Amino acid sequence: MSRGSRTLTVLYVAVALWLSFCTVRTWGAVPVWSTLAMAAAAFTPVLGIVRETVIADERRAVAVLREREGRRAAWRDEAVAALARAEVQAACCERWWTSCATEHDPGCAHRPSWGSTA
Repeated sequence: MSRGSRTLTVLYVAVALWLSFCTVRTWGAVPVWSTLAMAAAAFTPVLGIVRETVIADERRAVAVLREREGRRAAWRDEAVAALARAEVQAACCERWWTSCATEHDPGCAHRPSWGSTA
């Protein structure tokens, strides 16, 4: 729960307690509808407390999902990098074929050895 949510929750509790106190103090001294309205108003801050706890739970769930997605994204990035390396290695041979065998990377595994073995 964030600092703002805690502050709101404390304020909601304070308002609910104050309205409950006012309801008890006015019982019998004012019309019944007024006392019932005050009692109903004392329950409304409870909805605010429930709302703040639900929001805090949703924030925690979103944080967990973001962390999981971050791990999946890191794994996907590694897989994409490996695929890109394989394509670059294959591109070396593609350049060799398209350049009429004049350009070939020295580190390519498919490079024929033209050499001193004659």
